[in-house]
Amino acid sequence: MPLISLAMIVKNEEATLAHCLESVRPVVDEMIVLDTGSTDRTVEIAQDFGARIYHFDWCDDFSAARNESLRHCTGDWVLILDADEAIDPLDYEKVRNACLNPFADAYDLRVRNYLHTANSTSLDSAVLLNETDYSEGKNFMFYADNPCLRLAKNFEGLSFFGKIHESLGHWLLSHGKTTAEHSIVLHHYGKLFSDREEHKAQYYFLLAKQDAEKRPTDTWAQFNLLQQALIAGKWEIALGAAQASLGTQAEVQPLIFYGAGLALQELGKHKEAIKYFDMLLRHAPDHAMTLLRKGFSLEALGNVDLGRQLMTRAIGASPSSILGYGYLAELELRAGNPDQARKVALRAIELAPGESAMYDLLIKIELSRNNHRQAAADATQGMRQCPGGGAGMWHRLVALHLIQSGEASQARSMLELGLQAFPNDSELMRLGMMIGQ
Repeated sequence: MPLISLAMIVKNEEATLAHCLESVRPVVDEMIVLDTGSTDRTVEIAQDFGARIYHFDWCDDFSAARNESLRHCTGDWVLILDADEAIDPLDYEKVRNACLNPFADAYDLRVRNYLHTANSTSLDSAVLLNETDYSEGKNFMFYADNPCLRLAKNFEGLSFFGKIHESLGHWLLSHGKTTAEHSIVLHHYGKLFSDREEHKAQYYFLLAKQDAEKRPTDTWAQFNLLQQALIAGKWEIALGAAQASLGTQAEVQPLIFYGAGLALQELGKHKEAIKYFDMLLRHAPDHAMTLLRKGFSLEALGNVDLGRQLMTRAIGASPSSILGYGYLAELELRAGNPDQARKVALRAIELAPGESAMYDLLIKIELSRNNHRQAAADATQGMRQCPGGGAGMWHRLVALHLIQSGEASQARSMLELGLQAFPNDSELMRLGMMIGQ
């Protein structure tokens, strides 16, 4: 049986590292943990799991750190994980069997990014309802999958490339090795920590921009800049990076076309955006996110009917993508069809009753036609299904309706609940003063 080395780089990961190592311990033969400057209990936790610990001075280069971790691996295969990831027991046998396959030298695994809401950034990947059999991630409603090369034979000289979004692919391709796709899932929880993700987005964008400026003709550097500029909302830079990448890729990269179209759309250039969306749809006619975005641009240009058709197609291509229902409901509302908008939003809630954005949309629909009673009822239902949702707005809406209905006591109770959940909400405080709370 081939031996498998776990290779990790870490820094201040005490919140998630134990879970990661516990999940992967049954399937690896050694754990290599490279610490890049932790000041918390990260190193101690890794030691408790029997990992071999090495230290590395961080130099703003993920490949440099990854390659140092590989240098200490002695297994026949290497499995690359981050501290906020885990492997489910359902996939243990798959990992071992993959390493027995004589026809593959490396594998793209599925990195499953768990998300609190379907409105989360996922680039061109559809955000899906979490309806799998895995115990990992079962408490989170949404996810988006992205392939990533994380399992490879431990060839002599095997190395990563790229300051960020580092990959083994370049080395494997240049050395004539075979890469295959595999259904093994790496469960990633990092995107659930919004403050950390925001910091990471800005830091990665800075690194990508610096790298692209040093290597302006390098396809990989431009592609990395495209990804990070999209995440950071730097639309002009994203467009430039996408255009620099076009024509230099050996195969179609959907994100290049999608990214160019999205950047142009955000810049208000809908006709130009559609050209890029069409380029991608010629290669992938059922690409759900592109269908949605093209539908939005068509609506913006006045073609509501065709926009509606494309959004409906997107839902058909990815039925569990709640975002599609949101796009379509918003279109119907803007088109003056509030009843149809409500019907679409309610279908989304039927599929995902814990998606707070859909209750916001219901409320928006009812307020657009001055139906405050129904808006308050929708807000109440939202509070039941999503106790942490609404950011105080739902409580304010219900309290106002109760005040207007002469039910001051119930309004005070609602404001108390709101202030318990959102103690710094100035509007809740103001309403409380109005009714003498």
